[in-house]
Amino acid sequence: MSLPEKLLDEAVELFRGLLRIDTTNPPGRERAAAEYLADSLARDGLDAKLLEPEKDRTSLVARLKGDGSKPPLLLTAHLDVVAAEPARWRHPPFSAVVEDGWIYGRGAVDMKNMAAMSAMVLKALRREGAALRRDVIFAAVADEEAGCDKGSRFLVDHHAELVRAEFALGEIGGFTQELNGVRLYPIQVAQKGMVWLKARVEGTPGHGSMPREDNAVLGLSASLARLGPGALPVHPTKAARSFIGAVARAQPLAARLLLPLLLRPSLADRLLSRLPDRGVARAMNAILRNTVSPTVLRAGEKTNVIPSFAEAQLDGRTLPGQSPEDLLRELRAVLGEKVHLEVLNSMEPVEAPTDTPLFTALSKAVREMDPQGIAVPSVIPGFTDAGPLSRLGTTYYGFSPICFPPSPRVSFSDLYHGDDERIPVEGFKRGLIALYSTVRGWCSA
Repeated sequence: MSLPEKLLDEAVELFRGLLRIDTTNPPGRERAAAEYLADSLARDGLDAKLLEPEKDRTSLVARLKGDGSKPPLLLTAHLDVVAAEPARWRHPPFSAVVEDGWIYGRGAVDMKNMAAMSAMVLKALRREGAALRRDVIFAAVADEEAGCDKGSRFLVDHHAELVRAEFALGEIGGFTQELNGVRLYPIQVAQKGMVWLKARVEGTPGHGSMPREDNAVLGLSASLARLGPGALPVHPTKAARSFIGAVARAQPLAARLLLPLLLRPSLADRLLSRLPDRGVARAMNAILRNTVSPTVLRAGEKTNVIPSFAEAQLDGRTLPGQSPEDLLRELRAVLGEKVHLEVLNSMEPVEAPTDTPLFTALSKAVREMDPQGIAVPSVIPGFTDAGPLSRLGTTYYGFSPICFPPSPRVSFSDLYHGDDERIPVEGFKRGLIALYSTVRGWCSA
């Protein structure tokens, strides 16, 4: 199943126009991007609702109706992006420059590509008058990068009937990752929960010229220094076993034998330290244990004053089956009693089954997009809109397909939130075809 080249080129221009809209979060200001998509959908007779909990923090929901004999499918993408440092980029982050077959722009892979593809899937289905058994819903949401409160969580809490679906396709999955020459395409079936924390140590204030043994800055620093990648215990979950097993089966013999040993807590750290690809090692480590990364430090206001307290913000992530309380217990064992911990925000882990017809259809779409590609069920260490949406009983798969060329070798993981974020034009088009064929096949009569 394919799409006309004219429509594919139209999709590229829609995507580039979306990239040119600065939706850096904070502050977000996603309204301009939502209106841009709404205008495009309206040209094909598709009505879109614009919803916001506060001014300019706008999400879009559009629906192409089927006959209602089957429950809806939801396509979802977030419109906000993380900040970019223009001086570090080859091209301005919001210019959508095309160079050597690549489209540059903040949001190119995270994840305005999926927003543009989803809109074009609705437009293509509408133009051909496809007979659908399921409604196809498209939700382009605000605020995912800051925790989803003003986007998918707002929609679930206040407009649930607009986004309720049996299955959803969204972030993160369907992109090329090479390991030992094998082209793998992870499809997200599980994501870790999010627990953002504040750690605080108190001490006695005093003059900076007279060092104190109870300096709060030193106390907090010593505790945080114990939070290395392997600080918390290994928990080999069902999702991790499924992912590592699938990856191992696609590998040469040596890797096929060694990778499953990562699931043994006594061997995991030793094997992770010897993996030559440190990016792969970090990703594997993150799906084997709860993790915490210090990200923000605050203490004092004057150079010559020892402050009475020091604080840090910590980015905690919990495995499926683990709770915020489990993370706090493990963290207190590492940091010690003098560190006071406070939960600032949290989101539950998500896990979806792999034995569904839709997951089988996604695996087929990967093979059609890349005959050398192998789909594997994956666990992601971050959070996505899957968290709030799964509260509606929706089975969420990360599938926003992109086909990366074998050469030049570009790592999807390095592009994510990275400098010179970009996507191959042909890879985007092949991803759109894969998404369209999946949606049409799953939803049509």
